[in-house]
Amino acid sequence: MLMRCLLALLLVCASLQSARADFELTDAKGRRIALKDNGTWSYVDAEAGAKDAGSTAAPATPEVQADLELTRRVEVPGGCRFEMLLTNNLPYEIRSVVPEFAARRANGVVYASKTTGFLSVRPGNKQSRQVQFEAIGCQDIAKLQVLGGDRCEMGELNRFTDGKGLCLALLRVVPSELLPFEK
Repeated sequence: MLMRCLLALLLVCASLQSARADFELTDAKGRRIALKDNGTWSYVDAEAGAKDAGSTAAPATPEVQADLELTRRVEVPGGCRFEMLLTNNLPYEIRSVVPEFAARRANGVVYASKTTGFLSVRPGNKQSRQVQFEAIGCQDIAKLQVLGGDRCEMGELNRFTDGKGLCLALLRVVPSELLPFEK
């Protein structure tokens, strides 16, 4: 009787170990993932996982983009104000995009950055916005760089869309004669 109990206990322990063995599953994007019994995981097809998980490559430039222009630079008391114009060339409304504008000094250091939102810009329409940097003169700003804007709402993109740079890829930053203006 004791021998049968020990044998049954041994079978139960063996089945518990197999329950904790590695197994595979497929995520929503179709990638195969191996879950290991030690609590770690990895992509079964390492190339596909590396390509999707840690991709830092810039998104492809679409054929049609909205144009973002720097239209004016104005010296104001205690700072410098820039005026931008967004022209929606896309076939859908830009419900929301909030890019960040970084003012860089001649040595490349970012002095400050500000955000401003463009909202409800219908196809073919234009919208202007202003950004003001305090405590720096216009002559001390060597370049204005457009960053961020990753939580936009336009076309198929929305604030829950994963992927860095997808919203900014839909904006073409028009070169300016006032100073370098780029992404």
